[in-house]
This record gives sequence, structure tokens and C-alpha cells, in this order.
Amino acid sequence: MKRIVITGVTSGIGKALMEYFLEHGEEVIGIARDSKKLESLRVELLEDHDKERVHLYKADFAKMREVKETLAAIEKTFPEGLDALINNAAVFPHKKRMTEDGFETQFQVNHLVPALISLELFQLLKKRQGRIITTSSELHKKAKFDLDDLQALKRYHPLRSYARTKLYNLLFTIALNDRYAERVGLKAFAVHPGKVKTRIGEKGKRRSYKAVWRWFTKKALPPHRVVFTYGFLVYEKDPKTIIPYFHKAQPLRYSDIALNRDNVNALFDETASLLKIDPNEKLT
Repeated sequence: MKRIVITGVTSGIGKALMEYFLEHGEEVIGIARDSKKLESLRVELLEDHDKERVHLYKADFAKMREVKETLAAIEKTFPEGLDALINNAAVFPHKKRMTEDGFETQFQVNHLVPALISLELFQLLKKRQGRIITTSSELHKKAKFDLDDLQALKRYHPLRSYARTKLYNLLFTIALNDRYAERVGLKAFAVHPGKVKTRIGEKGKRRSYKAVWRWFTKKALPPHRVVFTYGFLVYEKDPKTIIPYFHKAQPLRYSDIALNRDNVNALFDETASLLKIDPNEKLT
């Protein structure tokens, strides 16, 4: 039985992933920000699955203190190790907002926190030669890389910022593989799930934004139709490719910006600096 951590489990792809792996007999640790939705999910899941395999934790990714408290609880509860971490949670606000930690919200929730979780749980994943899988997007190909404006604060636009965070997800994935995959046997992957019918484009937005998002996703796939790529990456012993970016369980070419190792290393080093983490201490 595998032990898998999944973020953003109360809706969309995250919920579909939790259901998928529970149905495959795995032990799943779910993280989300809404207590009421988590409790509702717990009741729903326990109708069909053993409570020993269902673990739910609250953490608002816009609050680093909550994330760190939850990670400490997970590390204490599951010292035997983890088989996979799926960084899936993300936000797409319609205007610029700063978190209590001083970061632009998309930058923190979509990039910094997944990076933090990956680094903090690295040792538990290393124990089982696990996988780190992060939801990215083909929108990363529209993004620019500007080390002097990583948070896209100079000319903020919600879609532009979202695309940048999806690029960062991919850059961080490549960095983890470059630095640690061969040495410790842990592999990292990024997934482009495709156009999926979720509510990420509706939450907290004006009526006009919601209408556009509903039109955009009208012919999108339901979340349960895209989880097989994540399942493939968890269960496949050796995906025979050096490309760590997947769509429909097949490797997908990524942008030239992501191919540039200077960008990969700069993003990794700056992320570690912003998180005040020494990778040599966390990852060796």
C-alpha cells in the first residue's frame, strides 16, 4: 500500500485524485484550506473507504504558518516515509493580492508553498524513493522569466501571473531532478492536465469573470478523466524518458525558457532564499 500526499483535495483534480488513489487501495493524506469542505469530504469518503486510509489536514496556502504547522504534523505522524507528493492546489484571483507573508498570492500559493512542501517532505519521500508530481500547464509557454520580477508585480495581470507560476512549477521540477534524482532515487514530474472543468476560474471573482470561465471550460474534461496521468507517474517504475513533463501519460516538450539551466538554477536558488531554507540541509 502506497502513502500519498495530495493538496487541494476538496474540489476539482485534487478531489478526483484522492478518490482515485483510495479506490486503488492506497493511504491518502489530503490537504485543503476550508475546514467545512474538509469535514464534508471526510464524511463522503468514509462511506466507501476505511478511516485508516483517509487523513485530512487543513492549511491555507496563503498563510505560511499554517502550512508549516501541517507539515510538522505530517512528519510526526508518518515517520516511515511517503511514496508520492502531488502538488495540485492553486489559485487564480482576478486582481493582485498580497499574503500576510508579504508575497503576491499566486506566487505564494502556486509556487512557493509547493516548493516548501517538496523540500520539507523530501526526507520522508527519500525513504521510499518516492515521486514529487506538480500540476503545471501549457500556459507556461506563454510566460517570461524575469529574476528581478518573479512575482510579476511591475505589470500585474492575473493570467500572466498564473502562467508564470506554472513555469516556475516546471523549473523547480527540473531543478529537483538535476540536483537529487540520481543521487537519492527520488524523481520529480510536472503534469499538464489539459482543459479541465474546475471552478478555479470562478472563485472570488466578479460575475463577468465567472461567465467567461464557464464558457472557456464548457467543453473541458471532468476532473476524473485526467487523473490517469498522475496514476501513471505514481505507479510506473521507470517512465522511459528524460523529459519530466507529462500529458495523457506521455512526455511533452516544454518551452525553451524551461530548457535553460541558468533559469532552472536561478529559480531554485531564489526560491530557497525566499523560503529561508538551506537545500543542503534539507535534501542531503
